[in-house]
Amino acid sequence: MKQRLFISFLLSMTMLIYGLEYLPFNGSMIDQVFSWAWTGLAVLVISGNGLHLLYHKNQQRREAVLVKKYRQVRAKVRG
Repeated sequence: MKQRLFISFLLSMTMLIYGLEYLPFNGSMIDQVFSWAWTGLAVLVISGNGLHLLYHKNQQRREAVLVKKYRQVRAKVRG
């Protein structure tokens, strides 16, 4: 799962870097709207993948701690 997110993150960064050269930011109004919308969507994809990569590590640690605490409580109840 982590590898898929990392590959997706890298591919979206590559698409943004190479795509910016070809987007017509100084064209007609419809060209500008498309360019800004495409750039905004690319930034959202990149930030979503990046945040998921960062947050997923913390979530796994929390789950490990919660499972450990649950086992301790369960052991106390069983006596």
